[in-house]
Amino acid sequence: AAEIARLLAAGRRNEIRIGERGLMPADFAVLVRSHREGGIMRRALAKKGVGSVELSQGSVFASLEAEELAQVLLAIAEPARERLLKTALATMLMGWNATALAHLADDDNERILQFERFAAWREHWLRHGFAFMLWRWMDEAGIAARLLALTDGERRLTNLLHLAELLQREAGSDSPAVLLGFFTRQRAEDDRNTNEDALLRLESDRNLVQIVTIHRAKGLQYRIVFCPFLFDGHDPHKQSGPMKLWHDTHGGQIADWRHALPEEEQKRIKASLASERDAETMRLIYVALTRAVDRCYLVTGCYGKNTGKSVSYKESAHSLLNWTITGSGSGTPPVDRQKMHIAPTDIDARWHTLAIESEGAISLDDLPTGEGDPLPPEDEQAMFSAPRPPKVPEGWRLGSFSALASGAAHEDAARDHDARAAPPATLPEDIATTSATTLPAIPDDDILFFPRGALAGDCIHAVFESLDFTRSETRAPAITRALAKHPQTTADETRLTRMLAGLVDHVLTAPLLADTDTDGELRLATISIARRLTELRFYLPAPRLDADALNNWLAAHGYRTPKLNFRDLTGYLKGYIDLVFEHAGRYWVLDWKSNHLGNTPADYAPAALEAEMSRSAYHLQHLFYTVALHRHLGLTLPGYDYEQHFGGTLYLFVRGLRPDWRIDGVPAGVYRHRAPKSVIESLDALLAGKPPNPGEPPRLPLRGGAARRGGHQ
Repeated sequence: AAEIARLLAAGRRNEIRIGERGLMPADFAVLVRSHREGGIMRRALAKKGVGSVELSQGSVFASLEAEELAQVLLAIAEPARERLLKTALATMLMGWNATALAHLADDDNERILQFERFAAWREHWLRHGFAFMLWRWMDEAGIAARLLALTDGERRLTNLLHLAELLQREAGSDSPAVLLGFFTRQRAEDDRNTNEDALLRLESDRNLVQIVTIHRAKGLQYRIVFCPFLFDGHDPHKQSGPMKLWHDTHGGQIADWRHALPEEEQKRIKASLASERDAETMRLIYVALTRAVDRCYLVTGCYGKNTGKSVSYKESAHSLLNWTITGSGSGTPPVDRQKMHIAPTDIDARWHTLAIESEGAISLDDLPTGEGDPLPPEDEQAMFSAPRPPKVPEGWRLGSFSALASGAAHEDAARDHDARAAPPATLPEDIATTSATTLPAIPDDDILFFPRGALAGDCIHAVFESLDFTRSETRAPAITRALAKHPQTTADETRLTRMLAGLVDHVLTAPLLADTDTDGELRLATISIARRLTELRFYLPAPRLDADALNNWLAAHGYRTPKLNFRDLTGYLKGYIDLVFEHAGRYWVLDWKSNHLGNTPADYAPAALEAEMSRSAYHLQHLFYTVALHRHLGLTLPGYDYEQHFGGTLYLFVRGLRPDWRIDGVPAGVYRHRAPKSVIESLDALLAGKPPNPGEPPRLPLRGGAARRGGHQ
């Protein structure tokens, strides 16, 4: 939606043209598979000030307006039933909110008045017919004005008038009970209603972005096409219930009611159903990708789904859109794609390869971050636009480093386990082969050649989370568990195990502090379980935080980081600190980073680490962690003093951390930082929404709002 708004704004300025004219809304089509997806897009476009019109194969009887109109008509048909009355008043059509309904329960006069209104409409229905009653109700209840005040009001009013026409055609001289019976049966048909008269109508012929179901787009062409939902690997059309519809070998449709079939027969029918669903989905993908004249936007790749404490990428890896590049040339039919076990990193790499081989015809980019700018209203639109109801302030929500750093507005933004790293252009085995040729001193089972990306980062984190650093016998089981939970499909397991074993040995035995450090020698192998906390979860109250204020604060205190672009946060910052441990009476924050920065010690030298910390906004992350531990120790450690008890933060870029890689007495792969107490207190105050202290660098005023947390920190 934000991209469409951006293109339209450029079209108004004549910066993007088709021929001699600027780009217009009617040049766009957003292709969807269902009325539900169309509604999602329509609301998203409305939030960006972009008008849209929906062309759908859906039935008007399946719309929200049909559900609400049915509730109103039930109350009119039986006006003495208080429960039906309140249900009708609570609809969007009638517009009563919770406060008004609560007041109704305590106000006998108002309740009687409403009973009389609904009884009067029923009397009109019985005396003058359904159409007379409906128009009287719409006029007296102010239905049109209320609906048109909504962002999708034109769509809602079109649906209501469409329903009124269909019901009037059916009503004749029938009683309310008979007409309501017809209405109920039509609604039960839902989107299966194939009556052409019931198909959703075009709500406007103005110059608007078109939202079109893929079925309806067959044979049509549009200048610019968006396909935002084809990536989805979920199959919403699996048949349930006692009856199954499938086709025999001659193409005839079978309605199968049989029970207790032999297992082989069940498998055959199940495979036939799956094959038919896949074939239909592939036809839709083909139709969607061949509608554009000038440009087609397609969302591809993999996504994660929460499965308890972990994230699964299985569903997305098996989507038919991803199968078109992973299996379509392998001879594997779509119905057997789940047996291929292709990792998300491989899928991403193949999309990148496709883009490279297209010689410029295809561009592959990450989804944009941030909210994007709305489309400014044109003068005519601003003059005649319907009044909008006041915006309800957003509730308190959870934010996180991942959400703030990526501009994500949802709770499940990417994990920070290498999630921001670009996928490799070649497979890890190829990297190992070429690198071993140029750097013969590095064996091919070195951790430098371990797979990259979010899945690999999760695996490496899992190893260290379950280790007892002081007991070598815990290493092999920890590695086995991590590989079982986070399998890597791009190398054999024996080689992966050797890689992780070498990594653990290097990380636990390497000195982590510089030779000149006053804190003495520090090796993780000396840190017992009793002196550490793994995955320390925290919630930091953040009642008033916005991106401008945080950007200004970071710049004023010398922390280089990408410009933050998140929605204002009113709520809490939530996160997980990989490791907190005590050494020589001081407490430290440690974060594992599996980013691959190169294959030499210089690639993990202080200057290189500083560049990576800035590029990936890790400075913001370790500052949040420091504030969280500072508050925690202040509450739990008697006599706590920051200068005395806080050691600092250690970011271990573990691929480059090993005992013999040191540069001028400083260990490679170790980023250490200890912010001054005044800096941490200043950030603490900023997060808490307190005014700046005297002498502190100026900041922009804070505003309210919300940003939801990202994934696992």
